[in-house]
Amino acid sequence: MIKKIAFVLLVAFMTTGAMHAKPKKRVVYMFGVSASFTDSIAYITDVQRMDPVYIESKTGFLYDRSIYSQQLQTFMEEKMGRPHTTCTIFFSKKKGKLENKYLKVLKFHKKRNSLNIRQMETGIFKFIPEEWTEHETI
Repeated sequence: MIKKIAFVLLVAFMTTGAMHAKPKKRVVYMFGVSASFTDSIAYITDVQRMDPVYIESKTGFLYDRSIYSQQLQTFMEEKMGRPHTTCTIFFSKKKGKLENKYLKVLKFHKKRNSLNIRQMETGIFKFIPEEWTEHETI
């Protein structure tokens, strides 16, 4: 009986630890796309090196992804005069892999003529690494 209780407690402890995996500081590469449902023009940033950012150690997800999208959203509204755009980011630990994704995004929209993609000049927009703070999840 004591062995069963010890086993259950051990499994519960291991599961709790897995749910709260610690973030790892990593270098990643990132680019963003800003598009509007009411306009045929979309903007794409250059591929940028981000150092450091925080990656969830088990899944490889980027912490606070929405903050990076919001950085691009704010830039588009305040500096480019383009309110109401939807912004998304793409990231990878490998620059070559992300550059291939970048080319696929461009090729996809050029092939379909769905959006007029405008590449933003290098340096016009720069993502700012966010300091990760632990958030409680409910």
